Amino acid sequence: MKRGKEVELPLHNNYSVVSGTVDNKQPKSIYIQISSWGLPKTEHPDYEKVLRRKTSRIKRKLNEIIGNDFHKNRCIVDFNMASSGISQGKRSYMCVEMTLFKKEPYLPVNSEKLKPILTNISEEIINNVFEKDEDFDFFKRKK
Repeated sequence: MKRGKEVELPLHNNYSVVSGTVDNKQPKSIYIQISSWGLPKTEHPDYEKVLRRKTSRIKRKLNEIIGNDFHKNRCIVDFNMASSGISQGKRSYMCVEMTLFKKEPYLPVNSEKLKPILTNISEEIINNVFEKDEDFDFFKRKK
């Protein structure tokens, strides 16, 4: 029996954005996944540090913009970008999944009330974290 639901949010040309849940009938949590290909702007000696800083910026921005529909203290941010494969002139895959735990009432991920909230959160993260990134330019495709 299929209970999950995933909805694509066509927000930006350089990013793939989807939101979803594992139980669309009574969702307790909703995830937003943003993926793209990052091209380093300059060579950096320690990409581990750069990626940790990026994760912190995502968490900080998410806590700023979360409204009353989600619990602020229960957000999970999973940022994935392999630091070992990053090199100048080569695009590396980046994916961030943010899991947000909802307050009552349980609304389906594709509801007309929840879609604009998820769209706003996604746009804020893209515009204020990834588009203002000093280390990478992001593209929808690898080539």
